[in-house]
Amino acid sequence: MLAVTEPGVRKISAMVATQLLKSTLLENIIGFRAHLDPGPMLCVQPKDDAADQFSKERIAPFVKATPVLRALIGTSKTRDSGDTIDYKAFPGGFLGIVGAGSPDNLARRPIRDLLLDEVDKYAPLKEGDPTKIAEERQGTFDNSLNVAVCSPTITGESKIHARFIQGDQRRASVACPDCGHRQFLEFFDHVHWSKGKNDKTHRPETARVYCDGCGVGWTEGQRLRALATIRWHQTRPFECCDELQKPLESYAGAANLGNDAVEVVWDWWAGPRHAVYRARCRHCGEWPVNNEHASFHAGKLYSPWPNDAPPKIAGKWLEATDEDGKLVFYNTQLALPYRKNVGKELDGDTLLARREVWPAEVPDGVALLTAGIDVQDYRIEIEVVGWGRDEESWSIAYEVIDGEIVDKPIQDQLDKFLQRVWTRADGRPFTITAACIDSGGHHTNAVYDFSKARLGRFIWAIKGESARDGLRNPVWPIKRPRSRSKQTFRPVILGVNAAKDTIRTYLGKDKPGTGYMHFSVDRDVNYFQQLTAERIVVKERGGQKYRVWELIAGRANEALDCRVYAYAALHGLMHMSMKLNKRADDVGAAVTPDPDAEPALEDASDETASANVPATIVEQPAVKITVGDPEAPPKKVSLGSMLARGGKS
Repeated sequence: MLAVTEPGVRKISAMVATQLLKSTLLENIIGFRAHLDPGPMLCVQPKDDAADQFSKERIAPFVKATPVLRALIGTSKTRDSGDTIDYKAFPGGFLGIVGAGSPDNLARRPIRDLLLDEVDKYAPLKEGDPTKIAEERQGTFDNSLNVAVCSPTITGESKIHARFIQGDQRRASVACPDCGHRQFLEFFDHVHWSKGKNDKTHRPETARVYCDGCGVGWTEGQRLRALATIRWHQTRPFECCDELQKPLESYAGAANLGNDAVEVVWDWWAGPRHAVYRARCRHCGEWPVNNEHASFHAGKLYSPWPNDAPPKIAGKWLEATDEDGKLVFYNTQLALPYRKNVGKELDGDTLLARREVWPAEVPDGVALLTAGIDVQDYRIEIEVVGWGRDEESWSIAYEVIDGEIVDKPIQDQLDKFLQRVWTRADGRPFTITAACIDSGGHHTNAVYDFSKARLGRFIWAIKGESARDGLRNPVWPIKRPRSRSKQTFRPVILGVNAAKDTIRTYLGKDKPGTGYMHFSVDRDVNYFQQLTAERIVVKERGGQKYRVWELIAGRANEALDCRVYAYAALHGLMHMSMKLNKRADDVGAAVTPDPDAEPALEDASDETASANVPATIVEQPAVKITVGDPEAPPKKVSLGSMLARGGKS
């Protein structure tokens, strides 16, 4: 409620548990505006009958019980009085109360203040998102206020959760009644209960909030006293002074939330009148997170009602034995979104914090390079990936070429990039051994022509499988594809579901080793958002459940596609008998770089030297590759032997 008059705030989102005063917030905004700052307002409910119910059961008693509003709005029931169920007039403005099911209700008149109740229950309209339609009516006001309240629903589909993430993500801290330590109340972190000594059954009636500073369990009276000490803090992560800063994590080791901007990264702003701690950069002291969109989160641990005491919440958690029960518990008690039957969601910010600085273009652990190429209508995106022992990987480069692949200059630019030489710290050169280029867009023939001309360099045109019902096929087809000659060219059909499964598993690894994915400091937030843009959902058909990958609404996934294609290119080489770990041994790819070791010297033998001479492709039914002195008689070697030597195809 204080945020309504907080200077700079134009948008408010409250993602809070059920029965936690969401409707009261809307009522008080309506009353405040009608009395002291009148203007046209629109309150949107999920359906028309909900709008009528809100008007009759909430607004009418509220106006009747408040003398100043009763005098302004009146109590007449005639339709020409300006006081009807869906329209309340007052000097200087009005309040419209409508359902979200009709675009005419939402776009009928200009409004200054938009109040959206239970936004996750709005059904989509063929004209578009109801909230967007209503927001367009605020365009003529430079002092508009946009407010949305709701408990969240399903992860990735919840409108209120999306708004909370877009805002400054305010969370409330409370002081421990025993030691004064401040903490953000989290059910799974701070609520504990005992079990029976003999039967080990849970005893939710013993549940209490425990301070993570002194370890003391609070009585219900102490919890209620702690709620009186609430302070709100901006907790949205931000990047400033070349560092990703997470205010919540920065607070983890602090004993208090004071004015020390370097240690705690929060600072009191605007005094107790507005009661918000804004996040400061720990280095420059600036406020990188603005307060234009104030978004709030609070679960039932912040509720003063007796039925929301920790023992009651613990009992509801123990009763949530299936996925449906967990969905309800997360939404109504924790005020968090939940997605059934899936693993933990990937956090792009966590991956962003893992970025590394390498001593050279190619880190020591890399054995070979592949590329994944995603072709869009007006641009081409390429990721170069270095692969090491047991499929540990490094994102070497990410390039975007603006233009259409049908244009010869764009093809030349792409070809030049694919032939670029990358170097390791010891001077060893690397080139892209294989690449997969997507042919499933609007430029299929151009991609085919580009790939056919470079078959000898293992530039493969590919298409993703159309696997029905979530079937998982091998990343690279087991059966040897048809001849890849220019006359009988066919794209390779990839098992993208299996590739995404593996990449998702590798992204979840947090220690270098098998499958771990390293990222250069050059990768930005957008890259990681694209890399995590898809999620697993469980669907059912004919009583059979299956898992499919689904793009999160509003997200782009080019980076994920590029990584899938680069991974497929690696498997294409392995299908042709390349042994990745042996390759790593042959090129001296270090497992754990030794900073004190001297740089390895290149073997000056004729065999190694010949591996660095540009190769000549011999057009034969079975691909043969010549390496060595171009003046000497050609020497035919196998693909596996050539790769083991580190030569160029």
